[in-house]
Amino acid sequence: MYLIDYDRENKQDALRCLSLADGREIWRFAYPVNVKRFHGMSRTTPVVSGPFVVAMGPKCHVTCLDATSGELKWGLDLVRDFGTAVPQWYAGQCPLVDGDRVILAPGGTNALLLAVELATGKALWQTPNPHDWKMTHASIAVTEFAGHRQYVYPASHGVVGVSATDGALLWETTDWKISIATVPSPLVVEAGRIFLSADTAPGP
Repeated sequence: MYLIDYDRENKQDALRCLSLADGREIWRFAYPVNVKRFHGMSRTTPVVSGPFVVAMGPKCHVTCLDATSGELKWGLDLVRDFGTAVPQWYAGQCPLVDGDRVILAPGGTNALLLAVELATGKALWQTPNPHDWKMTHASIAVTEFAGHRQYVYPASHGVVGVSATDGALLWETTDWKISIATVPSPLVVEAGRIFLSADTAPGP
């Protein structure tokens, strides 16, 4: 079992591999990150694909490790590398692995969406971000529509669909946007439709 945790004593993100049989920690990969308790700390789920496990930390650090040994294969700092603004209450986006690629939504100055090689972290394509839409807490959905495999992402000021082939923008809309926080991920339903939901009201 894999989870991303936070070591408060040492101020580190910690990607941990635990035994299902007895709960013991098999390995841990940690790196320094200073976060405070802000409605929790780590809120994403690692994804396992073949020999790799990929995770995103609360301040948008993406790591790919050997799933057996915990050896680091590659890492990205989306803030440093793509100009991402860490969302309020920290990152909630879970990486999407689609075949031999990892799909991310930095929502940064350099890229709205991004594809990298799963094995190496090498960038394959970037979707421009001319409207400066920011990362939300939602994760990316993948769907097939009108002959196009595409990734759907609800960013801070609208929703986009981009080509899985090269990241080209296929469509965008500002008819659906949330003023406080977009948290649920898009749900692909029948007949080429996408269900979106969020809470627009502040808490009590």
